[in-house]
Amino acid sequence: MASGGSRPNSGRKPKPVALTLSAAQQQQIPVPGATPQMIPPIHLSSLAQLLFADIAAMLEAQGRAEPQWAQIVALLAQRLEQVQRFQAVLESTGDTCTSTTIRKVDGKQVTTEMIRARPEVAMLSEAMRHAQSLLGDLMLSPSAAMKLGGGKKDGPGEFDDF
Repeated sequence: MASGGSRPNSGRKPKPVALTLSAAQQQQIPVPGATPQMIPPIHLSSLAQLLFADIAAMLEAQGRAEPQWAQIVALLAQRLEQVQRFQAVLESTGDTCTSTTIRKVDGKQVTTEMIRARPEVAMLSEAMRHAQSLLGDLMLSPSAAMKLGGGKKDGPGEFDDF
């Protein structure tokens, strides 16, 4: 086993100083307005693409449009589209449906009718809950906007000295 330290001219050659980047150049400080646009995924329907563009415009107006959030915005657009679709079904057919059941009781046929909530009611509720959660994740809900903006500031009070 050799000892005595490194040998001259062994190992990788160092880069020329002209090719090394300064610390500021390596960080690549983003310039406002120069961020790439959020591009909707191709699997979105035309309505979802319109919703995606609307949400992306909101984020861009706040200076928070990041391309890596495109999938979350697409998921929110899909959920908002589902909310619209389920709401349209419920408006045209109503919130309830009737199911008829025929059973035999003591040798006789008994017909019972039950009024139940349509399946779209539960699907609409779940889609709205998920959309609200995604709006909070993207800081687009009013409560999240209060956190983003620092909240409402009260005027100076008499107990500020404590």
